Formats: sequence, structure tokens, C-alpha cells
Amino acid sequence: MLDLTSQPLLVLSVLLTGATAVTAVVVRFRGGPDRRAAELAARGGLVVAAQVLAVFTVFLVVNNQYGFYDTWADLLGQTSQAAPIVAGGASGTAHFVQGPRLGGHGSGTRHVMTVGVAGSRSRLDTLVWLPPQYSEHRYAATRFPVVMFLPGQPSAPKRVFQQYDFGAVASRAIAAGSVKPFVAVFPPLMIDPPRDTECTDVPGGPQALSWLTKDVPSALTRHFRVSPPGSEWSVMGWSTGGFCAAKVLLSRPTEFHAGVSFGGYFDAITDDTTGDLFHGSRTAREQNSPQWLYGRHGLGGARLLVVVGKQDREAWSASTPLLALGGSDQNLSRITFPQGGHNYKNYRAYLLPALRWLNQSGI
Repeated sequence: MLDLTSQPLLVLSVLLTGATAVTAVVVRFRGGPDRRAAELAARGGLVVAAQVLAVFTVFLVVNNQYGFYDTWADLLGQTSQAAPIVAGGASGTAHFVQGPRLGGHGSGTRHVMTVGVAGSRSRLDTLVWLPPQYSEHRYAATRFPVVMFLPGQPSAPKRVFQQYDFGAVASRAIAAGSVKPFVAVFPPLMIDPPRDTECTDVPGGPQALSWLTKDVPSALTRHFRVSPPGSEWSVMGWSTGGFCAAKVLLSRPTEFHAGVSFGGYFDAITDDTTGDLFHGSRTAREQNSPQWLYGRHGLGGARLLVVVGKQDREAWSASTPLLALGGSDQNLSRITFPQGGHNYKNYRAYLLPALRWLNQSGI
């Protein structure tokens, strides 16, 4: 089966749409009334098929641009990690699979670390990127800083890694001396598919914030030469991941010292995809809203960079209240660009400036 995000599938869908539409126009049946009725039925069926294919083609274009679904399983809501993730138990165990070197010499290596989740039988694949320096002899005793990168919802770690060209951009920045070597980890946000948890520890339900701030760091520090959470851990994210990056930073300022939000928002949401995350509690909702946390507690010594486009209707209106609240706070920085909507193409150009900004804080 062709991959959901593959170019051949998009081309095939375009061709089938065109062929079906043309056939609907030219189809003819010779004969009496019965043949005429058959012709009308066939033409009607072809018109409907052409419309369905056209909608599917548009979906493929939009999905490839925004990265909503990475695989057919994502689209259909199928997953092998469907067990609920609840509180309790010790931090999950992990193992990792050695990954291949990335395309292009000196772009580092990408690995898959399967992390067990506390209190659950679920195991979730988490992508880990190692810089070229990780395997060099002179760094054999080095514990590397960590950047956690959170994907959008319902996108996958692999998708955001590829769309931001992360391995190549980070490796070039390290080689140029503008960023010191670091390890990056890309955990999934969707830990209870197909529910959108908004990285929330839901009372009696999925413990998504703890997954990001406890389970993943615990597994990473056990299996890789990285610094413990604290002054050398930072977090960044795209879209919903940007919301979660700000939330992680503001709720765990002693474990993450800096964060970057690419096209994120800063007020907790609930809708049909999230379900009742806060059980009607205003207090719980506020404590899961980065804007409320910032207004109440500030950054607590941490630093936050907001990257947002003025034409990004989803993120701009959601970002301006936080930026206005920040006023002259030197720990709240921003990159605003004038043109371009809410997609990877417009935001990935700011990965390098964001990494340089993080480097000023020690990555």
C-alpha cells in the first residue's frame, strides 16, 4: 500500500480524479429507454466518485502541508498502544534500536527509543537524534544537553523531524560553532489515541504531562549520555506541540530552563477531540494554561521564545495576549514574521535562529 504522505499516492489520486470526471462527461449508452436509464445511473455514479476523489485529493494536499496524519493507521484511529495511560507505578522502562546515519555526511544518527509508560502496559516509540560528536572519542565522557521537540496534533515525531530538516539544520549549526553539540528527543503527544490530551495529566485518565516530564527523561538519561533534567534541558514544539512546550516549561521550570513555541497557542482548550480534560474545574484549566501560569508566576528564571507569523490566523491571535502580558520581560522573547500561514514551510526557517537562541542559555 502506498504511504499516506507519499507523492505517488497524490499523483495517483489526481489522475483518478481527472479520469473519472472525463469518463462521466463522455459516457454514452446506445439503445432504448433502459439503456438511457443505465447511462444516467452510470454518469451519476461517476460524478459522485469524481467528487469523492477530488475531496480526497484536496485532503492529501492539505495533510502533506500541515502533517495532520502521518500514516493510514493515524487516519483510521488504529494503534497498537490503545491501553489507557493512568497514574501510578514507577517510571517506565525503555529500550532503543540503533538507527542508520541520516542522509548527508555529518548529519548525525536517528534512533527509535521505545519507552514504557508509568502505570501502563503501553510502550510508545520516541525518536532520538544524536549529533555526529556523540560517537567521537573526544566526547566519550561528555554528557550532552537535551532539546525535546514536540510534534503537532495528531502528527508524529518522524514527521516533524523531517519537515524541519532537523538533523541537517542542527548538524550544520554545531559544525559552524553557533550551537554546541546536543541530543534531541522527539516524543509523541498522542499517548491515548485518538484522544487529544493537550499534554495534560487528566484526573483518573491519561497522564500526558508526566509522560513528557518524567517517563521520557527517565528513559533518555538511562540509555544515553545526557545531562539530567535541569539547566541543560530545553523544550520546543510545533502548533499543539508549541502549546505543550510552553506548558512544560512554565509548569516544570526547574527541569527545563528554556522553551520555544513555533505557531503555538497559550490557553487550554477542550473540544470533541479532547473530551473533558479538566472535569469542569476552572482551577485545573487555569493550571494547564501557559498564559495563566505566566501571568501568575512568571517564567521562574526560565526563558521562552515565541515564534509566530502575523498571517497565521490560528496562532497570531492566540499569541498576542501572552506577548502583551510579557511587556518588557527580558526572559520572554519573540520572532514575528509578516507573511505566511500555519504550516511547516513558513516556520521551519526559524529552527536555526531558535537553536542559536537556546544556545545562549546553554541549550
